[in-house]
Amino acid sequence: MFFSKHDESITYINHFSGLLEVEGKGVLCREDTEVFPFSGKSWAKEYDVLSITEGVTRLGEGYLEAFPKIGCLILARTVVSVAVTPELIKRMRRRKVLIRGEYDTFAESFARENNLKFLHSDVHLADDDIEAAHEHDIITLRFHEDGSSDIHYNCFTPGSSAGSYGGGEYANELPRDFYVGCTLESFAGHFPERVRGQLLSNDALKRFLESANRRHEKK
Repeated sequence: MFFSKHDESITYINHFSGLLEVEGKGVLCREDTEVFPFSGKSWAKEYDVLSITEGVTRLGEGYLEAFPKIGCLILARTVVSVAVTPELIKRMRRRKVLIRGEYDTFAESFARENNLKFLHSDVHLADDDIEAAHEHDIITLRFHEDGSSDIHYNCFTPGSSAGSYGGGEYANELPRDFYVGCTLESFAGHFPERVRGQLLSNDALKRFLESANRRHEKK
């Protein structure tokens, strides 16, 4: 985890997968890419997926230029503008940068206006605690560039010794038109009762199902 030297409320959460999540409020500026405790000038080059989380509203001039290796930019629905130059857009097109976010948000219009590919962002569905198995599952609705989607389970269980963890991952593929005619209630009906409340109160899932069905009806 890194913190902006310019604004310590801005936090960078790094993942071994190449994902860097940015948490904060308001506008991100170039100065926010100078971080501690990391001292290397090229630290941002280690990441190829940049996720701007909810709360951030704008990416200011020079911010994206600090991340020259990104192949995927994920924008939360709170983001309403991204400062870019013609040179930066050209580089993003050459690198075939994928823009991800929710339907009908700035992320989608940004991709369309700059001739970049857009893909709906994954939706965290629920956390499932299975007490009988001492298991904790993180359940995510994932979308892939080839048009497919699945329900991904990241499972955590106690390990064979104190302080260790087991578990694993698996995914259930969905039909390509799984959302057609699907309401929040009918979607939740495919899951155990213990996570139903989380699904029925999941605003991101509700927005996706409503937007996807509106688009289908317009075809």
